[in-house]
Amino acid sequence: MADRAPVSLRQCKLFEELDEPVLESVAAVLRLQTYVAGSTIFAQYDTSHDVDFILNGRVRVTLYSRSGKEVTFRDLAAGDMFGELAALDREPRSAHVIALTEVTLASMSGEDFHRLLRQHPDFAMLVLRKLSHLVRLLSERVYQFSTPVPTRVCAELLRRAEEAPLAANVARIVPAPKHAEIANCVNTHREAVSRTMSDLMRQGILRRGSGELIVLQVDRLRDLADH
Repeated sequence: MADRAPVSLRQCKLFEELDEPVLESVAAVLRLQTYVAGSTIFAQYDTSHDVDFILNGRVRVTLYSRSGKEVTFRDLAAGDMFGELAALDREPRSAHVIALTEVTLASMSGEDFHRLLRQHPDFAMLVLRKLSHLVRLLSERVYQFSTPVPTRVCAELLRRAEEAPLAANVARIVPAPKHAEIANCVNTHREAVSRTMSDLMRQGILRRGSGELIVLQVDRLRDLADH
């Protein structure tokens, strides 16, 4: 559902550096949209060109091969932006975006996105920094896919652990990721993930709880991810 109500962008870290006049120009063209968990926000090859900014919740960017194999590219949370590639080049969507939780988005049309880029250099720089970050992520993924499967699994677990610190050298990942989910993220099969995680538990690096995964030694997980 969409709502043209005013959007308070100060709650979104993405816009922290923008001056008030620029924020007002951005907010004037945004509409609020809410999606329930499991909803498809847009699908791969869609021809829509809206740009979306996450105010609350989490989404997953997923690709499918011609044979139907799912590869999870990244999860995004409050403060992240998506949809900018199709808005910039006017090509169809390059991936599916699925709501992992209930999500509140602030969305703008591709036309408004182009106009703001031309009119406000600070907004354009914000977008360029996000695109640079995306290129770095892609470079890292290309490198990771050249490493052995256990290393890729450890790298994915480390990424999640670093987003969920609990104490010094300890992290708590909630909900505990399913093995198939990790497999989709690192381009392998569920059995390989199961073997790696069992090894990590035997070494005392991981512990499963009730609906959670505890990383007891983040430093050791980091060492394994760097091999």
